[in-house]
Amino acid sequence: MTKIDIDFIGSEIADLTAYFEETGNVVAAWRAYSLSRQHNRPIADSVMLEVDRFATGVSAVAERAMQTLPDAPLYFTPEKLGVLWRGNGGQNPADALRRDWRDRKIGHEVWRRVESGEKVGVAIEAVAKGPPSRDTEIVRKAWQRFRRDG
Repeated sequence: MTKIDIDFIGSEIADLTAYFEETGNVVAAWRAYSLSRQHNRPIADSVMLEVDRFATGVSAVAERAMQTLPDAPLYFTPEKLGVLWRGNGGQNPADALRRDWRDRKIGHEVWRRVESGEKVGVAIEAVAKGPPSRDTEIVRKAWQRFRRDG
């Protein structure tokens, strides 16, 4: 039997890194960072810059805490932490990643069916029927985006 040498972890890290670089979505950067550390893989410079950006922000808060008068309160609220963490990743980078990743999978599934000889409309309908069942318009838009962005 022929062994197929596919690096799924490396591919996921590369995809997440590219997605982060394209969108600024910090969730993708942190997932790429975590996978890289877990599997002893190199960390992309762009991902490391994001980790450093966040660490620098938290460090600045720690520095202020150490320099503030002992009885003066310092407030670092969950909202401020969220703003720092999100960076330029938008209001809800986790859900944006979920939607974009879903759309990439849908687009790939339509592409796979078209490459196998199905007409585009038939492939879109088949993917919409699932499983899981999806709105045809979501599948159509995901297919258009997949074709446009690759």
